[in-house]
Amino acid sequence: MYTGRDTIEWMYGKQFKAGGEWSVRTDNGFRWWPTDRAQTVEVVGEADGPSGERGYYISVRTELFKVRSLDGDALKAVNMTLMPFASLAGPVYDPRRGTLDLCSWALVYEEISPWMNILLSIAAAMQIHEAQRLGDKFGDFSLENAVSGHPENGIREGWDNISDLLPAFISAQGREPSRWTAPEFQHAADLLGNMPPVLLATAGGPGLSAEFPFGTFSSLCRMSAEESHPFYGNGLLITHFFPVSGKKGEEEKWIRKALSLNMPLLGSDPAGYGFGSYTYSDGMIVHAAFYPNTLYSPGLLLNLLLSCGARGMAMNRELAGVKGGENPFLLSRSAVERLMDLLGKN
Repeated sequence: MYTGRDTIEWMYGKQFKAGGEWSVRTDNGFRWWPTDRAQTVEVVGEADGPSGERGYYISVRTELFKVRSLDGDALKAVNMTLMPFASLAGPVYDPRRGTLDLCSWALVYEEISPWMNILLSIAAAMQIHEAQRLGDKFGDFSLENAVSGHPENGIREGWDNISDLLPAFISAQGREPSRWTAPEFQHAADLLGNMPPVLLATAGGPGLSAEFPFGTFSSLCRMSAEESHPFYGNGLLITHFFPVSGKKGEEEKWIRKALSLNMPLLGSDPAGYGFGSYTYSDGMIVHAAFYPNTLYSPGLLLNLLLSCGARGMAMNRELAGVKGGENPFLLSRSAVERLMDLLGKN
């Protein structure tokens, strides 16, 4: 029986080989120092999966900045230069610790754990790489590097190989054309274009647009294989737009709201996968995520589109105040089977 600890132990022992002088166990997982910044991998909650099986929320967080005060200027800097260019993590603010961390999370249950474990571990490696690259870029906004040390062994001077090897591999594969192709987008649009909660889904070339209910309007989700990431090259960019306010003087309010949405949304209602970051721009809260070529697999696109449906319904509740709605994950098993059948014929 899957308990969530299966994922924790796989990441700790097999994937990262984190045991030794630069790690400590926690009540719900482990903390380790691949560099001079700590990364924490833990079970943070649980809920039922799509077929009633028990799932567990797994969170990966890497220290990024110490924040003396997240004032308006610092908040705008984070919103303009950090949140819009997310890959698989978004910044989360912990006022109690006075830190800004990178965070990725997902509800994992037994059926999806084999591939979700891989996705979480790659997201963790990308966090380590990004924390090191972003470290010195925000000194003018009272954001200091969140350097910390092991409770017994102090600050790590050398870096674990994972901080460079996996990101270098991802970047090398990103120099190839995107592995997500036009026929796959068309298949996904054909399969889900007439299934709740999708209002409309259309594909054009290596991309797709879908609309989901959002108050009296709709939220627009775009998937594109034509835009590259500055760190990782080609892959799949997903942006999801939620219209919230065009009023002057409310910018800081909505930036803080977007930042708060990067925290794991725990509960029985599906909220999509916690990969990427929310940001605020031009009266919209926007969720952006980038999946590098390394993560490509047949059928993943459909799962990501279903995740966008879950995110759309979650934001319909959170931002538009609409309760209820279809659970898009109830469609996932049959939809994946249909998509795989179509892909197998091409």
